[in-house]
Amino acid sequence: MLLKLRIKNFALIDELELDFSEGFNVLTGETGAGKSILIDSVSFLVGEKFNKEIIRTGCDFAYVEGIFEIRNDKINYLLKENGIDNDDYLILAREINQNNKSITRVNGRTASLSFIREISRYLIDIHGQHEHQSLLDETKHIDILDSFCGEDFKNIKTGYRELFEKLRFIEKEIDRLTQDEQLRLRKIDLLKFQVQEISDAMLKEGEEEELIQRRDILKNAEKIFSCLNLAYQKIYSSEDYESAFDSIGSAMVSLEQVSQFDERLNTIKTTLEEVYYKLEDAVDSIREYKDKIEYNDEELNEIENRLDLINKLKRKYGKDIKEILNYYKNISVELEQLEKSDETLEELKKQHNNILNELQIYANKITNIRKEVAQKLKGKIEAELKYLGMEKAVFAVDVISKDKFDNNGIDEVKFLISSNIGEPLKPLHKVASGGEISRIMLAIKSVVADIDSIPILIFDEIDTGISGRTAQSVAEKMVLISKKHQILCVTHLPQIASMGDKHFKIQKIVNKNKTITLVNELKNQDRIDEIARMLGGAIVTELTKTNAKEILDLAEQLKNQIRH
Repeated sequence: MLLKLRIKNFALIDELELDFSEGFNVLTGETGAGKSILIDSVSFLVGEKFNKEIIRTGCDFAYVEGIFEIRNDKINYLLKENGIDNDDYLILAREINQNNKSITRVNGRTASLSFIREISRYLIDIHGQHEHQSLLDETKHIDILDSFCGEDFKNIKTGYRELFEKLRFIEKEIDRLTQDEQLRLRKIDLLKFQVQEISDAMLKEGEEEELIQRRDILKNAEKIFSCLNLAYQKIYSSEDYESAFDSIGSAMVSLEQVSQFDERLNTIKTTLEEVYYKLEDAVDSIREYKDKIEYNDEELNEIENRLDLINKLKRKYGKDIKEILNYYKNISVELEQLEKSDETLEELKKQHNNILNELQIYANKITNIRKEVAQKLKGKIEAELKYLGMEKAVFAVDVISKDKFDNNGIDEVKFLISSNIGEPLKPLHKVASGGEISRIMLAIKSVVADIDSIPILIFDEIDTGISGRTAQSVAEKMVLISKKHQILCVTHLPQIASMGDKHFKIQKIVNKNKTITLVNELKNQDRIDEIARMLGGAIVTELTKTNAKEILDLAEQLKNQIRH
């Protein structure tokens, strides 16, 4: 439901804020007062194309904001999917400046115009002299028919769509596998080469680090031997001086002779013994390492060649051996799939044919239900059209089979109409005027009101070319539909205006040499005066006012009967 509409600098509107109610909201005013400006502002808000010409003269921008109460799961899903918070309320805002730049916001967050349009598909339907009419979009006719087909049909359609998604997936796989044969063979050759090259290398994780360490040892063998030999001599064996090992041994003998006199000397002796034995272990390790050192030119060359191979593979397949081995694993799987693609392709084609057969069964059921319901819908809509003053109209719901499956089956649905006897059935946009389109949609909404999920309906000039009993019938249908939908209706007929739950008057005034469109909610006597104006035109008498009050009283009684 549209709770509030704020408009600033839009066409002749300076600044305006309107609060709408549930049910049936009517907007009236003299010809040229700017009634359609309000509809234009809503169309602008929900994403219709407008340029800077709509900006009020002398202003830098035009701005429209709508606050909606939402109870639509699809809208909630779209908001959540796009990371937009909501608490059962939706605030849409759109601004356009003199540079023709349009800015749109959803719940305070900047959003694309396409996203606004997507949301509005589930929020609002505008009928009249405007482009935003779902009825003129033939691609939506199938949705209108399907919404009338009942729960069993929905279950069948759900089963069909699950199969259709499987079919699309399989078709993509088939396309992928049946790509250019030369390309596939080239890919197989390339993968075989890569798999063989990596396999022949027999890489192991951690191998490169070990090789680098061993290479460094071999390259520095002479220096390592020299330093170890010097350390060995200093610590253990020297012809020129007493070694460190021997000196510590002598110190231990000296301490042994006096350690019994003081416990502290005994502790020092013990510490020195620990050093002595650790030094002995170190000497053994140095000797063992030193004796094994030899410069092996052949081993060094082998290591260098191995590291060159690893670096070559790293440049081609990954930053380290682990990454190369992971790449090897992946391409081995891909190669196996490519080599088995003929078998896989045959299996996929079998699955494809099986699903096609199942889809055909589902699609036939869907088509049969649609054709059966189309006849019922035709009869109901024709009855509603006659009630709405289109007695000679012939309506048809044409279900046409196509040669290709899509998300809705194999059917194309078109609404056709002949407004006059003897005229052939034609698409709606070719034969129906704006007023007729609105009445046709009103007829359809009357039939599917209980299951239609779009909460807000706007009718602009629905009363074009009607009067009397037909106008009364249109008003009654709007009241009926307003039990489940919020309606905003621009009208010039008192029969329709009197049935509104909330009545707004639109008028144009001149203030300080500027023309301004104003909108005021009418209550009590003001509403009686407006209905009287609509009845009497330029001359309003007391009798006209009495008649207007009587019309409003009768309308209130009739609304209560319709809604209860």
